[in-house]
Amino acid sequence: MKCIICGSENIETVDTVISDFVMDRITDDFRPDCGMNRPVKLCFCRDCTFAFYDHRITDEECDRLYDKYRGPEYQKTREKHECWYTEKVNRALNEDELGLREQKRVINEIVKKNMDHELRVSLDYGGNEGRTYFKRIGTKERYVFDISGIPTIKGVKGISDFDELREHEYDFIMCNHLFEHLAEPVEMLERIGSLGNKDTVFYIEVPSENPFTGRNKFSFTKNLRMLADPLFNNIRLATYYLKKRRSPFMPMNEHINFYTVRSMRKLVGSSGFEVIDIEENIERTCLGEQTVLSVLFRRK
Repeated sequence: MKCIICGSENIETVDTVISDFVMDRITDDFRPDCGMNRPVKLCFCRDCTFAFYDHRITDEECDRLYDKYRGPEYQKTREKHECWYTEKVNRALNEDELGLREQKRVINEIVKKNMDHELRVSLDYGGNEGRTYFKRIGTKERYVFDISGIPTIKGVKGISDFDELREHEYDFIMCNHLFEHLAEPVEMLERIGSLGNKDTVFYIEVPSENPFTGRNKFSFTKNLRMLADPLFNNIRLATYYLKKRRSPFMPMNEHINFYTVRSMRKLVGSSGFEVIDIEENIERTCLGEQTVLSVLFRRK
């Protein structure tokens, strides 16, 4: 087994399974009591510190998992297996204005600190309606690439055909909270990178979490904070985490990649780019605080 970012064979593994929720979304007639969960390994590269599951989700599985993402059917299926994920929680995530403001704040700060020229033509790769834009980004033209084809907000043009993206020259291309879900992050970075030129500035943001380095989204302190949040039903949270204690370690859910500063530097550097700035930031969301990894880079 090799690291999918750096190619190292210096890999540590933990046996686990695909979560009930994901299995139910990607397979037909799933029953959690029949031992149908697919065994997988959670892997850690001791050289670049990247963590990942050895099962790389297929295109068909990905389509099924993210079909009508956070819609009614998605919410009901997830609540069936993760009882804390109520309609109230799902609605809060879909309408998370706090999280959006925080994400825009972090992007604005890193761009302002490092860029002294105007970013006139910008692309948000995978940006849904284009709500991540703010006044410093895309002062002339703003584009969003999203295959769902959902309507964009005023002032943002939606593009769903990748070839059409090549018709424009971008000063700035950003991609927020996508690379933690990808089966092939190296290939995706090359794909996005092909849309820019030597002057294009790129930005990626991902959760800064890694179960092997102490940055764990399932930490005890984070769970305690959730108990104090009125958004959650405490009985349901307690029920979920009691059940989780009897489950294998970190079953594979939507996040299949876990990044650190070191592994993100390796991903960017080995793909022909140079890091302008990379930092960890705290962003507040409707579910509480999260630590994110932000990297600004360009072609070497």
